[in-house]
Amino acid sequence: MCLHISVFAQQNMTLYQMHEITQSNSLNPAVASDCKWNIGFPVLGNISVAAGLPIAYNDLGVGKEYIDGDKTAALFKSTNLLSSNISLNILTIGYRAGDTYYQFTMNEKVSAKISFSNDPIELAFKGNAPYTGTVLDAGIALSLSAYSEYGLNIAHDFGNDLWLGARAKLLFGKIGAHSANNILSFYTDPETYALTLKSDLILNTSIPGVMEIDPSDETVSGFNHQLKVGHFIFNPINAGGAIDLGMHKTFESGWKFSASVLNIGMINWNKNTHQLYQKSTLNYTGPTPTINSWKDFTDTLKSVLNFKYNGNKSFSQWLTPEIMLGVSYPVVEYLRAGVTGYAGISSAGNPWAITATAFTDNTSNVYGALSYTVTNSSFVNIGVGLGFSLGAFNIHALTDNIIAVFSPVSQKYATVQFGINFKFGCGEENRKSNKYRSVPCPSFSHSVLNSSRGSIPCASGKR
Repeated sequence: MCLHISVFAQQNMTLYQMHEITQSNSLNPAVASDCKWNIGFPVLGNISVAAGLPIAYNDLGVGKEYIDGDKTAALFKSTNLLSSNISLNILTIGYRAGDTYYQFTMNEKVSAKISFSNDPIELAFKGNAPYTGTVLDAGIALSLSAYSEYGLNIAHDFGNDLWLGARAKLLFGKIGAHSANNILSFYTDPETYALTLKSDLILNTSIPGVMEIDPSDETVSGFNHQLKVGHFIFNPINAGGAIDLGMHKTFESGWKFSASVLNIGMINWNKNTHQLYQKSTLNYTGPTPTINSWKDFTDTLKSVLNFKYNGNKSFSQWLTPEIMLGVSYPVVEYLRAGVTGYAGISSAGNPWAITATAFTDNTSNVYGALSYTVTNSSFVNIGVGLGFSLGAFNIHALTDNIIAVFSPVSQKYATVQFGINFKFGCGEENRKSNKYRSVPCPSFSHSVLNSSRGSIPCASGKR
């Protein structure tokens, strides 16, 4: 098994439908603010943290006197993904001129993803006796990236409540790691129970510093990093680029459809690069016919993972393209219900999520959402989103899984998002530039959602 994974950024699903929040534009570049000016509070415009685990920490049985190995191993899938992402919005400036919205953003992002098969998990918990004569493959792959992102967004209303938007992004990589070849196999001899470990691994990294090499066997013995604050701030190295595309349309019946494709692009790492490789075969007999000691297993694994240095090698790292789709309908006045779908495209496994959301529509000072999300690893996630507008001052906080906020060790999926923004020119005088038109009302309501404002008067069936 050979896996290749790219930079991954699990999105906040609850945010996608909440267009009153400026940062919902990050998930769909066609979303335009109704206000003339939108400015994110420096560094606090939006802080987002997300994590996904194959199993919850509590499921590992850490601290218990007895761990049921069979039960614990069964919780893992054939391919398991562990991911974490942090996004820090340094600056957002948005300006609306009639039917066109312009926005500049500067973000600092950290993304980490590890993929592995369940074979080494089975071996660790059950020993190697059940797998005599069988080759087990760890299927390990790694992707880590810390980078700056500068984005220029343009969204335009093409009439009939159809908005299209695009965001061009310039990327600068600060720290990166990417596994290019991932072979780590285990074979148990059916007669002697001897365990043979074979490895063929290549790890590309980019980090300022100098590798320490052991002259006796030419393996890497340490690393002296040379990280400085200036390395992360406005440092135009390891350039890359990406683009986001989006659309949304509100129909006269009240239905609203939105779609976006995000992170089509890559980072080219050519500064501060180091390539490590490991190719070896090791036979382990062990003190007993089976590996019953976790320490025995990890010590053996460490001995086979002594990397050698292969010099400075440039490499490319793709972002994970992401697709998001949303549909909603006004169920009662001031309230809409919708469904959002998400899929990431990665050869190491395609993360996905589906969210049902009920959210406020056309409320002026307080807006919120309640969501239920199902992911490929977790099936019970209750999300909450809240936002407040106090004049020009706006604040929001969201999570896809409120349980994880209070009990993170029991959950497999979590997102938390918080931000402060300022909006100016949101009054009726600015809205006169919008192209309003009377549309039929749903039978239960006196308003229908409009993509450029929130909701507009309708004519109770008259056109």
